Formats: sequence, structure tokens, C-alpha cells
Amino acid sequence: MKKLILFFLAFTFSNIFSQEYHFDYFIEKQINKVKPDKERIISNSFYDSNNKFKLTLDTYNEITRGFIFDKNTNLRHCFKVRRDNGSVSFQYVHTNDFSNKKNNKDYSKDDILEIKRIDSLQYSIIVFKNEKRKRKRFTAVVNLEKSDFNNLDIQADYNRCDEIGKEIGKLLDPRFNYNIKKLQINYSSGYIFETTISRIQKVDLSLKLPEKLIIKEFDFFGEFQD
Repeated sequence: MKKLILFFLAFTFSNIFSQEYHFDYFIEKQINKVKPDKERIISNSFYDSNNKFKLTLDTYNEITRGFIFDKNTNLRHCFKVRRDNGSVSFQYVHTNDFSNKKNNKDYSKDDILEIKRIDSLQYSIIVFKNEKRKRKRFTAVVNLEKSDFNNLDIQADYNRCDEIGKEIGKLLDPRFNYNIKKLQINYSSGYIFETTISRIQKVDLSLKLPEKLIIKEFDFFGEFQD
């Protein structure tokens, strides 16, 4: 596999910045949709192993954007991504404000999370829709590997994934760090996804936000307009 050469530029708008994000790992994942039809997706992201922030790279119509969702502020920062001869540069574009939670219904608050140890590096997850445990949202199997850093980021279409990761962490040997090597999710709707890590690379990337953020309403297609 051709090794990615990483070179980063953070374009700035002011000499004073409100916040800076730092990422120390690049992670490439392969996502296979198994059912109802087959599809393969390559997912790239940068990870902050200290503060757990993530910069995801999404591509639509051959235009790539980088997104940081800050759970502490409910702000989502968008960056233009330029690729040139193996190097990558980032330019801040705007921020989406999701701090208004009035319209966000917590559909999963009564769900029951059942997490069991299969062995020291494998765990099962069942998410039941209520305490009767008769209906499931999804089931999953997580395969871990010992790592230089902790990353228990469960990537699923579910708003309590952080809680699931924390519960798995409680079952692990605290002497070691762990990373999710493979995750298989079976949704009750019939969709099955398998995610595996294909590459982890040590990097040194810092992105700075301008002192005054450009706040825009969220528009998926508008995000990818050059």
C-alpha cells in the first residue's frame, strides 16, 4: 500500500485564535456494507488521543471536507481539504451550531445496553428498546487490539455510542491501551456493516480556529460547494 505523505497547513484569518485542535494519529478504516446489498467505503480521520477529538474527512462529488464536532460546545467546524502530490492542507470555512437541543428528541433514553465479555479482546453488545428486552435496535461484536493509545469509538447510527465505549472500557485491563480493530453491527432493520482498521499512522497536525467564527445553518450539500 502506498504510504501517505502528510503535510499540513492551517490557513488563518487572525493573529489571535479562540481554540486550537491537535491530532496525533491518522486512522484509515474500511467499512463494508454486507446486507441488504454490498458496498465498500474507505473512511479517513485524524484522532486526538489525549482529548478524544476527531477530524473526519468526507468526500462528495470529488470535493473533500474535514469536520470536527466538538461535543463540549455542540459546534461542528468545517474545513476545506486540498490534496497535492500526497500532501494535505486545511482551510477553515464555517461552523454549524447545534447547541439548541429543543428539537432533538432523546429516542434512546429508555434503551437497555447489554455488554458482555466474550474474551479479553472480544465483546458483544445488545441494545434493547426497553426494559422488557423483547425488541432490539442492534447487536454488535467488537474485536479489540492492544495499542499505543485508547480509542473505543463505536461508530454506529446511535446516539449513545460514547456510553457504550465507556462501558466496554470498564471491562478492560487498565494496564493496557486498546483500539477497536473490527466492529460488526447487525441493525434490526436488516442492515449489516463490518468496519475494520486498515492503517494507523502517527502524525502531528494542528488546526486553529479564527477568533470570530463564521456561523452557518447546516446544509449537507452546501458543505461541498467550492
